[in-house]
Amino acid sequence: MNFKNLNLINPIIRAVTEAGYSRPTEIQCNAVPPILTGRDVLGCAQSGTGKTAAFIMPILQLLKRHTTDHKEIRILILTPTPELARQLEENLGIYSKYLPLSQLSVYEGIPVGSQLAALRKRVDILVATPGRLLDLENQRHIDLSKIEVFVLDKADKMLEMGFINEIKKVVKLLPQKRQNLFFSTTMPGSVKHFAGTILNNPVEVTVSPDSSAIQTTKKPVGFAEKEKKKDMQTDTLQKKNIRSLLFTRTQHVTGKLVQQS
Repeated sequence: MNFKNLNLINPIIRAVTEAGYSRPTEIQCNAVPPILTGRDVLGCAQSGTGKTAAFIMPILQLLKRHTTDHKEIRILILTPTPELARQLEENLGIYSKYLPLSQLSVYEGIPVGSQLAALRKRVDILVATPGRLLDLENQRHIDLSKIEVFVLDKADKMLEMGFINEIKKVVKLLPQKRQNLFFSTTMPGSVKHFAGTILNNPVEVTVSPDSSAIQTTKKPVGFAEKEKKKDMQTDTLQKKNIRSLLFTRTQHVTGKLVQQS
């Protein structure tokens, strides 16, 4: 299976190939075709499986297929945090490299003024966190009445963080006739039930994690007092053949550790 087999257009294939991808992943093979045909999709796959590209590539193609001269926002991707919004923004930039499409991300931490200036221009794809999106809509800076595709990214995390009421408010602002795509890392009953209230006869795509990889991967965890974290980090990173992930409570602490490493 290659990207041409998914009936993707050459500009998208060229962009993903230059990004270093030679063949589609399982989630992409199963999610891209129904999205291209306009079906609602409920997708579940772990991080690192190409889940984001599984919905970005086809929605880019849908935009290219149905061009318009109007300036209304046509795609809305809702994601829970500014960090995830920035990641989506980066991925959109990579995959739309050879397409004449515009995108904008609105989320907390960026001055509203700069976002308002961008909204006055043409925006095909809007990436947003729930809070900032509703703030801008309440101030009548954003019109969601022409949305063609609504994507809920990290649906499980959205519900865990208590965004269900915000999501419901956003959905009420969308046109009834639209395509819905829900993608989640896990699929607890709460996510599936909520998806059922929004999605219309969805195609369900689930990619199971590689159990063999889980069984053969060693994941040691180290705990350290605040004043000893720097020494522990330095000692761990200096060891050969060690890949480590450190968790801190705030971005400020993370930034200090990066500067010290």
